[in-house]
Order: sequence, then C-alpha cells, then structure tokens
Amino acid sequence: MSGSSSLTNASLSIEERSFCVEFDLKVASRGIFLGDDPLKFAFPLLLVQLGLVTFLSATFRWLLKPFRQPTFVADILGGIALGPSFLGHNEEFYQRIFPKESLIVLDVCGLLGILFFTFLVGMRTDVTVIKKAGGLSLVIGITSFCLPMLMTRSLAVFLRSNVHMDRNFEFSLYALPFFQSIINFHGIYSILTELKLLNSELGRLALSSSMISTLCGWSFAVVVKTVTEARQGGLSKSVAGTMSSRLLFVFFIMCFCRPMMFWMIKRTPEGKTLKEHYVCTLSLMVFAGIFYCEVMGIELIMGVIFLGMAVPAGSPLGSGLIDKLELFVSAVLLPSFMVSIGRRVDVYGITLSNFGKVELFIVGGFLGKVVGAMVPSIFRKFPVADAFWIGLLMSCQGFVDISFFSHALYRKYITKESFSIMVLMATLQAGIIKPLVRSLYDPSRKNTAYKRRTIQHSRRDTELRILACICHEDNVPAVINILEASNPTSASPIGVYVLELVELVGQAMPLLINHQTNKTSHSNARSDRIVKAFSQYQIRNQEIVAVQCFTSIAPYATIHDDICSLALEKITSLVIIPFQKFDSPALRVMQNKVLQVASCSVGILIDRAHGILKAPKTLSDSWFTLHVCVIFIGGPDDREALAYGTRMAEHPNINITVIRIYEIGHKEFDLIETQLDLNAVNDFRIIHADNSRAVYKDVGVSDGPETAEVLHSLSEGFDLMLVGRRRDEGSSILMGLSQWCEVRELGVIGDMLTSSDYKSEASVLVVQQQASVVDDVNAASSIQLSRQYL
Repeated sequence: MSGSSSLTNASLSIEERSFCVEFDLKVASRGIFLGDDPLKFAFPLLLVQLGLVTFLSATFRWLLKPFRQPTFVADILGGIALGPSFLGHNEEFYQRIFPKESLIVLDVCGLLGILFFTFLVGMRTDVTVIKKAGGLSLVIGITSFCLPMLMTRSLAVFLRSNVHMDRNFEFSLYALPFFQSIINFHGIYSILTELKLLNSELGRLALSSSMISTLCGWSFAVVVKTVTEARQGGLSKSVAGTMSSRLLFVFFIMCFCRPMMFWMIKRTPEGKTLKEHYVCTLSLMVFAGIFYCEVMGIELIMGVIFLGMAVPAGSPLGSGLIDKLELFVSAVLLPSFMVSIGRRVDVYGITLSNFGKVELFIVGGFLGKVVGAMVPSIFRKFPVADAFWIGLLMSCQGFVDISFFSHALYRKYITKESFSIMVLMATLQAGIIKPLVRSLYDPSRKNTAYKRRTIQHSRRDTELRILACICHEDNVPAVINILEASNPTSASPIGVYVLELVELVGQAMPLLINHQTNKTSHSNARSDRIVKAFSQYQIRNQEIVAVQCFTSIAPYATIHDDICSLALEKITSLVIIPFQKFDSPALRVMQNKVLQVASCSVGILIDRAHGILKAPKTLSDSWFTLHVCVIFIGGPDDREALAYGTRMAEHPNINITVIRIYEIGHKEFDLIETQLDLNAVNDFRIIHADNSRAVYKDVGVSDGPETAEVLHSLSEGFDLMLVGRRRDEGSSILMGLSQWCEVRELGVIGDMLTSSDYKSEASVLVVQQQASVVDDVNAASSIQLSRQYL
C-alpha cells in the first residue's frame, strides 16, 4: 500500500455486533485510468448511495402518484429498497454498496440530516399554541397521548407476565409503549399540507392538538429519562452532572441565544432577506448546541428540537433559515438518513411470533390515539365522521417518529426486528391514512349557503356586509374608495370585514388574528398600518360604517379556506379580492378557489397603476366625483354587477353609465334568462328615472369585433368599470374574443378591459354572483315565470 495511505484500526458498532476492521481513510479517487476503484473511496461511494436512494425515492413517487400517497412513504420505501430487504439482500451488492468502512461516513451524514431536519421541525413548533388553544384542543392533545400510553403499557405488563419471550425482546417492552403513544406533529403537518387542508377548521384543530400532544410526549420523555438515570445512579456525580448540564443548556438558550435572535430580528428591515452572517451565526449555534449535547450526554434530537423552538415563531429569522437550509437538508442530508434507515430494515429477519407481539402495540397505540381524539370531539357535538377524521390524523407518523425509532435502536432500547416492524408499519399506516382522510373530509361543504347572499337579492334597507381582502398595502386606498362608493347610509349601513392575507413562512401553525380596530395592533408594522387606515375610515363614517380587521397567516394554497369561512361566518354578500396580474401564481390559484367555493358573490378588483382609485382623496370630499361604467350583456353575473352599480348610483358624488350590449336581430331562446335580464335593467331605470347622474344606453352589435369596438370606445372618461365574469362564450357577440382570453378568472370582457391593449386608466371590478345558488335562482325564477304564462 502507498505511503500516502493511512491505515487505522477502528472498532465499529453495527447493530448488536462489533467488528474490528482495517480500512483506508482516503476520501477521493484518482480515477479508474490510474487503477482506482471509485467505490473503495468514501466520497464517490457516498454519492452512489445518495444517488441510488434519490432515484429509488423518485421512482416510488412516480409509481405512487396515481394513489396520492404522501412523499414520506416514497422516501422511506426508497431507503428500504436499497437495504437488505430488497437490493441489499444480494450479498455481493450489499458488500459493494455498504462496505463496513463506509458505514461511519453514512451514519454521520444521516445523523446530521435528521438533526437539521428536527431543528427545522422545532422552528415550526409554536409553543404559544398552548396559551391560544381552546379547551377541546387541550383535551384532545392530552388524551391522545395518555390513553394509548395507558393501553400499551397495560399490554406490556400482560405480555411480560403471561407470554414467554427472549430477553432482548422482553426488554423492548419497556420502550414500545412510549414510541407507539407519542405524537410528533410534523407527520400531521405534512399530510395536511399535501392535502391542502392546513387552513380547514378540522385541520387547525388537529394541528393544534398534535402540537400539545407532542409537547406532552417530549416532556414525558425528559422526565422519565431523568428519573431513570437518578434511580440507576442515585446522587452520583455523573447523574448530577447530566441533569445540571441540561439545565445549563436551557439557560444558555433562553438567556443568550434567544435574546440574540430578537436582536437579529430588530436589525432586519421588514420585507428584507436575512443577512448572510446572521444565517452563519445561527448555523454555528446549531453546531455548538449539537456538540454540547454530545459532550454532556444530552439526547441530540431533544436538544436541537428545543433550540429550534427557541427561534421566534413567524419571524423573518425562521423563514430566512428555512429558505436557506430546507433545500440542502431535504435534497442532500435527509437521503443519507433514509439510506441509514433502509439498511437497518430487514424483512427477512422478522419472525411471525414477534411480528404479532409488536403489532399488538402498534394497533393498541393507533386505537388509543383515535379513541382519545374521538371521545372529546363527540362530546363537543362533532359529527362522528369528523371526530374519526381527527383521530386518524392524530395517529399519523413521519420522519421524526422514524428518527425516534432509530435512536431507540442505537441505544438498544428495541431490537432490530422490532425496529424493522415499526418502520414498515409506520410507512403502511401513512399510506392508508392519507387516502382515508382525503375521502372522509371535504372542507368546501361547510361553505354551502342555504340562502341567497348577493347584492341583487339583499334588501335595500338592511346592512350590506362586505369582506375586503388585502394582499399588499397598495390595495388599501383602492379598497377604501370602493367601500365609500358602495354608498353607506343610515338606512343601509355597511359592515366591513378586512382580511389581510399573509403567506405562512417560518412556522407550522396557521393563524387567524382578530384585531381590535380601536386599539394599537401588536402584530407587524404592515398589519398595524392597515388596521389604522381602516380605523380612520370607520371614524370618518361614524354610525354608517362598522369595521372589523383580521389577519390570516396561512399558505397561499389553503388561505382561501379562511376567506370563505369568514365570509360564511359573517354572512357577507360580497368578497372583494385585489388582483395583480404578475403576482405569485399561488395568489391566482387562491382567487380561483374563492370563485369556486365562496358562499356569496365575489368581486375581483383590478386597480390600474394610475387609476383614480389610487388617489388618497375620498368620496366624502364634496368636489371629488367618481365616474362609473357598468357593462351589461346578460346573465347572473352581469345582473349582480348592475345591482352593485344601482347602489353606487345613489351616492351624490358618483356618475354612472350603464351600457347594455345586445345582438342585433338575435332571437332569444332562453326566455327565462332574457326576462331576468330585462327585469334587472328595468329596476335600474325605474329607481334612477329622476337621477341626472345616471345614464342608460342600448348598443346593438352583430359580432365579436363590433363588441370589442364598443369596449374600446369606453376607454376614456371612466374611473371604474363594473362587469360580470361569466357568460355564454359561444354567443355571436363574443365570437372570437374568448380565443384571446389570457386570464380566465376575469372572464372574456374583464380580461379585455384589463389587457395591455386596452388603453384606459379605469380600474375594473369583475363580479361573480354567488356561484352555489345561481342554479337555484334560475330554477326558482323558472317556476315563477311558468306560473305567469299558465
């Protein structure tokens, strides 16, 4: 062997056996042309291992995609497929891919991967959820941990007393109850995120309950560990040193690390990314914490989780760290952990007898969690199906649970056979639960309205309730001016519910914050400014406008749940959503979701960069006049837009023009829709017959190009255009226009009015009448008209 090679005698602990092996510590190969075998060098071998598990995981994701399985299942199956259960069952392949001298490098990378992964999990854990949680979340969180612990512990006592088993497996009975009872919320968070149910009512309940249960489990583990060490060592120096080192670790985090994090947050301007040296400092804290825990004998996973929990929830610090670390951890380090797990899972080493015993604990823990969640829910009058849904979620397991199993195997709390069974069952359980959860719960059903919630069908002498969504601060002036244009009066006041939409980053728990508009907000500066702006609007309109401000912090993929739930709860007639064409695609998806499931009418507000709605002046100024145009072609959405325009026309500072576009020489076959359109137009003309500020015009066209010509003639002289969203795109007067529609959620006419080719500074409000009752309205109208003709 060459002089540059360094030979070392090392003792490696592999599962229960010890080997004395001699191996070369060289890292990089010189290449095959110089006679080196790359697989006998640490770095290329690690790349092969990671590449294989990544390829296998991607293959399983592709195969399982039609079955909508969680990514956790595919990732674990990829690791198992590489191990002795499948490819590694070939002894030659296993020795080639997993030579004994490579195991240290692989295990170190895997350990580092799961430690950083659990650190990110800790950052997503909001410990304040215990203070904010309702009684039901608290009860479910406690019972779903205590009940399975009681059941599995009783089962362990029974088996030790009545069933003969080998000593190693009997020792596992002390640990199995805990590992099958603890709930790690990250598995639940992952499934809710993949199902886009994070913001649903039951999703919030399950997530907050799981966080409480997780904290109960972690606290129980620390207490049991401390008590066990005290019993084994009495008041010995080692036990006292370990306990004092834990207290010192907590003290150091709370009194040094956390204040430093708050200092970093104050030094980071709102909306700016985290400075590079802050990320380096925080990463150094993680490495220092891991080193301290390793030196002092503190459980590594518990240490990094606690350090992650110390990061202020929802802060730019947490989101910045997640942005910087998550991709590297999930793409590079976590595959090492999956390989490490996979090589320890051996289905050929499982005996039927021990499989049955471990399965009893798994089933007992599962039933305990389900029952522990169902019973409190049913007592609170939840439907049995919803209670069962929560119970299923509470029994989900994920990467953190697998890491606990791995730690237990390393500490020899459980046998390798028990470990293999637990990993396989956790994977199978996750694969079954996700499809069940998807089929049992549809959050959109709660948004079904059983009454018309539209402007058209609202009484003119009652309060008009509007939910106004704010995506950016720039939306505030336009939304306030639209609200003032809605003509609040003492006879028909306006109830305004302002919902600021904030993307969830840096924490796992979505929040719906109810601000007190007469108090200073304690949220971030942007929220504070938005609340103050609407508070001033309420003050200027005492007794005719009431404002309530909310902030929804949630992923954009599920934030529509908060919008629709709040609209349903507050019985609103209209939801206003600002639209920016070049915004995040996720916001576009959110708008489409609201259009599909909202329990009331929806208005999408496109505010031109130089439109009059951007002006800081308001309609309460006597000299300020707003010119509004309503484009009416026909259909429920156009009738809703006309009804809104009819209300606006009563404002003394608004001039309104209604342009009815009809097809020349066209004979209508849908008499019901035609009659409804004529009724809406006649109502407007009768109400504003003596209003000099209201103008009505009929414009006949023959085809789509003539319609486009009419629209272009309206490009000047108006500040706001009201138009319906949906209509028959096969109509002759729209023929050819639908082919050029780029933004489908705005409809054909709305898209044309907001396109770059349309030279206008007017803002546009695209209105969709309450989608869930349009058919009911038409059916009821059909019956009424039929009676008129009989």
